[in-house]
This record gives sequence, structure tokens and C-alpha cells, in this order.
Amino acid sequence: MARTYTLRDTGSSPRRTLDLEARLNPQQRQVVEAPGGPMLVIAGAGTGKTHTITWRVARLIEDGVAPERILLLTFTNRAAREMLGRVEDLLGVRARAVWGGTFHGIARRLLREHATSLGYPENFTILDSEDAASLMKACIHARTPRRSDLRFPRAELVLRLFSATINTGRPLGDLLLDQAPQFEPHLEDLETLHAEFTARKVELGMVDFDDLLLLWARLLDEHPELATRARQRFDHVLVDEYQDTNRLQAHIIDEMVRDHRNLAVVGDDAQSIYAFRGAEYTNILRFEERYPDATRYLLEINYRSSPEVLDLANRSIAHNARQFPKTLRSEQPHGPTPALVECTDEHQQSQFVAQRILELRDEDIPLERIAVLYRAHRHAMELQLELSRRNIPFIVRSGMRFFEQRHIKDVLAFLRWVENPRDELAFRRVATLAEGVGDRTAEKLFLFLSAFDDPAAALADPRVERIVPSRGRRPWRNLSAVLQHLATPLVRSQASAAIDHVRDAFYDAWARQAFDSSTNRITELQTLAAYAEQHGDVAEFLDNLSLAGVLTGEDATAGPRADEYVVLSSIHQAKGLEFNAVFVLWLAEDRFPSARALLNEDDLEEERRLFYVAVTRAQRDLYLTRPMIAWEREHGRVVLRPSPFLRELTREPSPPPWERWTLASD
Repeated sequence: MARTYTLRDTGSSPRRTLDLEARLNPQQRQVVEAPGGPMLVIAGAGTGKTHTITWRVARLIEDGVAPERILLLTFTNRAAREMLGRVEDLLGVRARAVWGGTFHGIARRLLREHATSLGYPENFTILDSEDAASLMKACIHARTPRRSDLRFPRAELVLRLFSATINTGRPLGDLLLDQAPQFEPHLEDLETLHAEFTARKVELGMVDFDDLLLLWARLLDEHPELATRARQRFDHVLVDEYQDTNRLQAHIIDEMVRDHRNLAVVGDDAQSIYAFRGAEYTNILRFEERYPDATRYLLEINYRSSPEVLDLANRSIAHNARQFPKTLRSEQPHGPTPALVECTDEHQQSQFVAQRILELRDEDIPLERIAVLYRAHRHAMELQLELSRRNIPFIVRSGMRFFEQRHIKDVLAFLRWVENPRDELAFRRVATLAEGVGDRTAEKLFLFLSAFDDPAAALADPRVERIVPSRGRRPWRNLSAVLQHLATPLVRSQASAAIDHVRDAFYDAWARQAFDSSTNRITELQTLAAYAEQHGDVAEFLDNLSLAGVLTGEDATAGPRADEYVVLSSIHQAKGLEFNAVFVLWLAEDRFPSARALLNEDDLEEERRLFYVAVTRAQRDLYLTRPMIAWEREHGRVVLRPSPFLRELTREPSPPPWERWTLASD
């Protein structure tokens, strides 16, 4: 007996009618239903940007645009997956054909098809940052710098400089003067090295992340036939977080839509905070100059924060002159008035934050829904110690705890060894900082010195230097002199003086050669030295750190549940996140905003945008803390003025948008 078995078609999905009225507010619906052409969507914080982009893509497909002819550009793979996943939830599997991903991911897909025309094999290899650094090291070692009497910058710094010049279009010489002036004498060598590095990658059939964008731009600029094919592949291009694009990315976007001009860029000028990474704030500000026929849309209905939080945010950002004016309106119920907490000093600030965190937890706000935000990681040093003392678990988002950072551990290792010359781990960490001294040599040095009753005094023994390979003897001699000086009773009697000596005699110069962010690291070491002034001699200082758990590894890392921890984060790293309760630290002049920003109006406006981002992370509870006194090494205890972002709000006709809290002791 014959039987017919019917196969279901899983490669397509039935048409679904999108209920725009029920799922979108009027502002979002305008964006979703727009017919095409250039569109500038200014999406304020918490206004459903991702939701709106998702529905626009879905609506285009419902209106007959083939999914594979839609290009969605994002800055993270996570954002692309989230948006495309939501489109698939709305329309089914046919949405999977949409081209969605990061700029680099889309570039890779396009270049696989056209690599041979650009001088690369179809199976070119993409170098990750570690592989790129290894190849750069090989290129550096293969040539002798013209000024061999000067130390040459390390591979990681060279790569960062080359990346910046590619993405910003700034000459390498200008970037050197701004970011690494100590290497300016090597400019000619670096320019030659750049050419050699590029040629070596071509020879090996390799590209790095910057090459992906550069080659995409070359395809569009230098190969008319290929450029036409690339442009005609897509009928609509959508760009998320457009305010974060750099010069090269903006150029690529403009070229990709040159034929059809169906471009929708979505972003928020008030959240443009990545100029230090090469983001061009002017890309979004001048979009309508490049596209005079563009339609501007505003998303101002906020679904995240209470009216009280948004009132503070709106009134602050209004002080920026260069912006697209908008006023966020909350859809949330009223909440507590933000608190401006005036603290005597940094120590009291940390005590308040720690105590209030515990109270919020008692009010049923989970620890992981509480965030402490700050302008720079060094601003959280004292707080990290206080949280550790109180056994409050915390994580540092996209970064390391202050005392776990390499430069902090390096300098503390000097102090640890002179205080306890039997500390082999500390000695090996210090010894290998000398160029030419590796792990095996460090082990031999430690064994030799350990045979003496006073290993620090034994450093002066001529036999010690003979253990070190010839190429490392001069660096070792300098390092040994630092250790011998540190071991003297006078230096050990002041922990801050000991740290200063390590920095001045050795580590600052070493850091400038080793790190591409040496300025920030040196500043954090200065913060460490200032903190050490409160703790007497080296032994007391190290004991206090050990008792807080930062040297022993016994600091709090987990609460009753594995996911229970307070989030500590720089504001830059917190963008895109939201929390029930947010603390913003160090709202004092020269701290937030930074002293440098006060010298330039553009920089000050970016800092105000940073403050805006911090405030709008909060859903209901917002605490702004202002230490009134700080310890400065040059001047002792100094009175701090409130942050300009606070002062300008107190000068308005309306009452300040906060409740002032004054701290009192039991």
C-alpha cells in the first residue's frame, strides 16, 4: 500500500503582520515606517534604540525588501546578534539572510570575495592583536633603528600608533607628539617600519583588523567595478551607534550608499564619549551637511530612568552648545530625588558608598543591580579597599582591580622584597624587569642572594653581576642600585618615599617604553604613593594592604550567590548598561571633569557628555558624591571646589535637581 509523506518547508516562514501600533510609540513608529533616503535618528538614552532598529529591519522585509539586500552595521557582535535575533523572532528564519555584523566582520565577508584584486589570497589570514604584535616584533628585530642610541618603542605601542593614524587620518608625527613624545626622534624609523610591516603582511597573505577597514575603503575608492558591485549588493544600510564612528568608517558608509542613499544612522550625540579611541564626534553633528535631504527623527521617550533622574540629566546636557537639542521624557513612575552627598574626604566617600550599598541590599536591590561609576580607575582605589574590608563582593567591569594591575604589582614587588628578601616571587618579578634578565637568570640570582644573611646587602657583591648575561648587565646594575637604596632604613621608614624612588629611579622610564598607556599608569602610581603617605613605613603599608586582602588574594570575590557582586566601572565601560542604583564618585574640580578638559571647550563638552552617560545609567536611585577635601602631595590637605557640572546646575533659576545629604558620624 502506497503512502504519501509531506515534508514541511523549514527554509521559509509564513508572512507575519507586524503590529506597529501596539509595539511602538509614535516616535519609534515614524522611524520604522519611513520610506527610505537619508535618515538621522537621534536616540536618547533608554529610548528603545535597539527595539526601533529591529522593527525597521523587520518592516523593510515585510514591505518586500529582500533580507540579503539589507546591511546592518554595529560596533559589537553582541549587538548584531541581539538585533538580528529579534528580527527573526518577528519574521522567522527568512530574516537570517540579513547582512548584519561589526564593521570588521562585514569587511571580512566582502574582502573574501575580492581579495585577489587587492593583492591578497582568498584564504588570507586575519591576525588577532597578539599575532599582530608578534609579527611587529619580528619586523622591529629585523632592522636597526637609525638612532640606535635611543630605545625603540615596543611593538604594542607601535601598533597602536599605526592604528590611530589609519583610523583618524592624522599624520604619524602628530600622534607621536601627542601620545608618545619621547619617541619623536624615531619618527623616520617608524614611518619606514610602517611600510615594511605592511609589505610583510602582504607577503605572508595576512591582514590585521585595521587592514580590513583600509582594504574595504580601497576597494570602494580604487576599483570602480568592484565598488559598484559592493554598493549594488544592498538596497538599505543601517548603522548603529553612529556617534562612535571614526573618519574611515564614515567614509566607507558614505561610499556604500552613494547610489541609492537609503541610509539610516542611529545614535546619540549626547553619548559621544570615545574621542580618545578615534571616534569623530563631527560625523553625527555634520551628517545633515553631507546629506542635506536627510530627515531627522528624535527618540525622546525614556523607558529606563525615573523622571527625577532624567530631570538632572536633561538640565546638565543642556549646557552643551554643540548638540541636537532634545528632552528625554520618562515612562517610569516617580522615584527618589537624586542625592548630592558631601563627604569630608575620599575615606568618608568610601565609607558612605559601602554602607549605602549594604542598606540598598537590605531594601531588596541585588548587589549586581548596583554600580559605582568613576572618571578614572584610580578614583576607586580607596573604595576597593573599603569594600574588601567589609567583605562586600565586587567586580571591576572590563578592567582589573586597582591592586591587580601589572604596574601596581610591579612597584609593590620592590617594597615586598626589601621588606622580606626571602620573598622569591617578589624578587623574580622585579629582576625580570631588567632587560636581558629572564626567569632562569632571576632564579640563579635569588639562589645566590639567599645564601647570605642579608640578601639586600649582598647585591653589592661583584659576583652577583657575573650571573647576569652580558647584554643585561647594565640594566641589572641600574635595577640593583634601586633595590640597594630602597633597603636603607631611611627610605624604608616612609612607604611613599620608597614608591617615589622606584618611580623616579627606574619604573617611570621603564613604563614609558613598555606600555601604550604609560601616562595613566604613572598617574595611578602617583595615586598609590599619595595613599601610602597615610600609612607610615613600608612594613605598615604592606601590612595594611594584606589585611585588606589585596596582596593575599583573599579579597571578596563572591557573595552568597555566584552572581552577587557590586559592579565597579569607569563610565566609558558602563555605556549601554543600566542599574537600579548608581553612585558617581569624585564630582570635584580637576577630578571630574579632568583638569585638562577645563582648558578646552570641546573637551569640557565631552566630559559633560560623560557625566550625562553616568547619570542615565540609573533607573531610580542616584547618588552623586563630592569629597570636599583631598590630600595632595605638593600642598597637603586642600579644599576642593564642586565639579563645574554641579556648580552650573546650582546657578540656574530652578532649584537644584538633587537633595543635599550631609554626613554625620555616630
